[in-house]
Amino acid sequence: MLKFIPHTVLSPDLAVILSNYIAEEFGHVAFVRQRSWAIPDWVVLLEEQAEIVAFCNVVEREVTLNGKPCKIAGINNVITPKAHRGKGYSSRVLRETTSFLFDELKADYGLLLCADALVPFYERLGWYTVNSHLVYDQPQGKEVYDSNIMLLARKNHEKIYPKTIDLNGLPW
Repeated sequence: MLKFIPHTVLSPDLAVILSNYIAEEFGHVAFVRQRSWAIPDWVVLLEEQAEIVAFCNVVEREVTLNGKPCKIAGINNVITPKAHRGKGYSSRVLRETTSFLFDELKADYGLLLCADALVPFYERLGWYTVNSHLVYDQPQGKEVYDSNIMLLARKNHEKIYPKTIDLNGLPW
């Protein structure tokens, strides 16, 4: 069963479980440990037989693309716990989240920040890489993101390739 849960109403127990999965998956990555991150607005949770088999987070944000405001749905922490990998669960979560991003949240585009090894995975799901100058906030000021930036356009909508992106807040 797929659930779209506002982050503000997560039970403390579920919040701890998800945080533990995130720490296990990304806690060893220096880039992740050395940054402050946005608190998500939504958790997309896929369960089978009352067990978490995959999830991701969604951040709603008005960002600036080429100096113009744009409503973005940011995706982060796409995780399938180790015991459930290789069964297509993360792909399912992302496919089913697409209509939520565009139809429910009314986002203009989806945006994610991506490690090199994961680019092909997201490309298979319709995401595309942009070569943009992306900046985001940190407690000490603006920083430049220097890895893969991927966008997702609505079905039958034109892809855009902005020169500049300002996340107008913490990264996700």
